[in-house]
Amino acid sequence: MDRALLLALLLALGLALAEEVFRPQVELSRKEKKVVAWVSGEEGSLFYADYGDLYRGELLALSEDQVRVGERVFFRDKGSVVEEGLRVGEEVEVAYNKDWEREGLPYLMRLRRAGKEGERYLRLVLFDPKGVEVRLGEEVEARGPLGVVERGGEEELFLSGGEARYLEEEGRLELDPRPGEVWVAQGAVRVKGRHLRYRNETGEALLEGPLEVQREGEKPLKGRAGSLRYLLDEDRLWLLGGVELVQGGRTTRAERALLREKEGYAYLFGGVESRDEKGFVRGERVRYALKTGEVVVLYGVQGEFRE
Repeated sequence: MDRALLLALLLALGLALAEEVFRPQVELSRKEKKVVAWVSGEEGSLFYADYGDLYRGELLALSEDQVRVGERVFFRDKGSVVEEGLRVGEEVEVAYNKDWEREGLPYLMRLRRAGKEGERYLRLVLFDPKGVEVRLGEEVEARGPLGVVERGGEEELFLSGGEARYLEEEGRLELDPRPGEVWVAQGAVRVKGRHLRYRNETGEALLEGPLEVQREGEKPLKGRAGSLRYLLDEDRLWLLGGVELVQGGRTTRAERALLREKEGYAYLFGGVESRDEKGFVRGERVRYALKTGEVVVLYGVQGEFRE
């Protein structure tokens, strides 16, 4: 057994390493950019890898505790990852653990629509009470208690609340993902949501809301949005759906916002309206100064101001 695997197993068993702190990490590469996730390696953190076999067929039945695909039946629990919106009759791919059975049925690790074929499924689980850290490209970071990286046909990363623990007597991992506090940060802007999914095939990360937006400074910014979308290839971070930014007595609303923290601005689009005690201004495209809350209408200006 190589040293890295031995250290990872020690972490999974919750044992302290006296001579050093080992920070295991997972890396996904897309073109020239990377997505990296890691745990602190301190007591209570966990890094665990388990393999699964793949099986493809027609989805015939789906319930809370069982799944029937083709001629096979699998049992599932709260740690089984099931793609949303699956319907009976669709062609699906099952990743399962043949070594863990319940009432003669193998364990369902993941169920999703059939896509790119893979030979083997690998699930890497990272848990850290202090937060699993994720770096998306060069400028965006994310953090949440529980991270799951899947490899097998496609590569995906999930970040959520919940926990994971190794059951030594049973020799298996218990996974309990739940909606929780997941943070995404670009510079001084921090956004809190419930669940993050990154797909390496498309380079897209989606943080589900409702979201809370924060930025510290002389004029602190607070806000909200429906969801966050980050495009790794373009290095673009969008706030989507009912965007509202409140700063220094001014409230600004828009359909969507492109954050350019490095430039010090956000660009707002779609029915933008900004109000303070002096009046309001409207536009279809607006530049928003993140430090001050000042706005400049770039297209479709309307307004009304009081003396």
